[in-house]
Parts: sequence; C-alpha cells; structure tokens
Amino acid sequence: MKTARNRNQPLYKQIADYIRQKVDEGEWPVGYQVPTEIRLCEQFNVSRITVVKALERLVEEGLLVREQGKGTFVALPALATESVELLSFSEEMKRKGKIPGTLVLSKSWIKPVLGIQQRLKLAPNEKVLSIRRLMMADHLPIGIQTSYLPEKHFPDLMNYVTDNVSLYYVLQEHYGTIITQAVETYRAVQLDDEEKELLEVEHTETGFSVERLSFFREMPVEFVRSIMRADQTYYSVKLVRKGF
Repeated sequence: MKTARNRNQPLYKQIADYIRQKVDEGEWPVGYQVPTEIRLCEQFNVSRITVVKALERLVEEGLLVREQGKGTFVALPALATESVELLSFSEEMKRKGKIPGTLVLSKSWIKPVLGIQQRLKLAPNEKVLSIRRLMMADHLPIGIQTSYLPEKHFPDLMNYVTDNVSLYYVLQEHYGTIITQAVETYRAVQLDDEEKELLEVEHTETGFSVERLSFFREMPVEFVRSIMRADQTYYSVKLVRKGF
C-alpha cells in the first residue's frame, strides 16, 4: 500500500513521522519489529538511503533499537532525568545573560496522537494547541520547539501566542497556571536539512532532542518536543545522594 506524501516535508521525515505515530498510538508496542527496509521502500516508493536515514533518526531518538542480524524494533522508553530547577526558556536565557526571542512558525488546534493524549491524560475527542516556534538567544536561533497544550485548560490560547512572548508568562497571566514541575528526556540526534536551515548551521550536524512533560499542581498541562543546537546548548544536572 502506497502512503500519501507531503510535498512540504522531506521524504525521510515523513517515514519517521509515520513510524513515530504508529508507536505513539500504541499500534506498534515495545518489542514490535518494524517493517524491513525493503518493505518500507516499497510502501513509500523511495530509495533505501531514504529509509535508512529515517530509521537512523529514530534510533538516535531512542524510539527504535537495531539488533544485528534480527532487525529493528520498538525500544523500551528511555530513563528520564528530573531536573533540580525548572525554568522557562526566557528565564534560562536571561540567567545566562542572553536576550531571549521566539518566532512562531505555526500554531493550530489538532487532535493529538495517542502518545501525547496519554501523556496529557486527555479523552479521545479532546484537542490540543500545537505551537511550533524558533527559539533564539541574542537573535541567534538555537532551537526548534513544538508544544502541545490542552484546549480544555487553555481556551483561546492561540490568540495570546505571538512572537517574542514567553509561553509560561502567557499561561500565568491569562490562565493563572504556573508550571511547578517537569520531567525531561535528552537524546543526541543528527539535524536534518530543514533544521539546519532554521537553526542557521552548516557544519554542526549533531543536536539535542529534548522532550518535556510539564505539570501544574500534579496535573500534566504541556508536552514539548525540542531540537536544540549542540554548539549553543548544554545541560547540567545536580546530583544529590540522599541521607547525607
């Protein structure tokens, strides 16, 4: 069966999104063997190089794992690190002495895939606002961030999301919501051509893939996926041994 193409998105990314959606929706559980490279080539009518690139991206993200001589499988979820201090992007940049900035690339109300629906504890018919933004520090692009926020908690949120406005500020000022805790997961990934163009990099091909699930009074209210420049981003976690 041939799969419809989106001309505005690279072919390998379409294949990666297709596989990611199968996993997020629970159709392909942990340990499931994904179709072979040959079958994916036939399904999408693309070259093996394109399929390999898609699979490699998902392996880097930790979604898939390769087993020599056996195939490619859906991986166990990675362990997440709980950060000691929670800061918004704007707060973090200001602390580093930089001027924060954001450019809204797209925003729309959508029905989330099952994985996001489950993370945010939503009913099947509930929608989220998907916001894709270019994150900047001192006018230099350093990350691409896609946020998902439930409509039931933040009606009319689209009207308040504009360039150079902190999302956490909007949530606090218009909805009385202060993000009090979050869990983040970090992985190293290779930047694709679109990401390199948006982030204005030529030689730096490695970036960070960051996922954050944010809470307000122990209720999940935001899920974020980000791609960050490795040459402009680092993460430090404070570790404390309990009982001392």
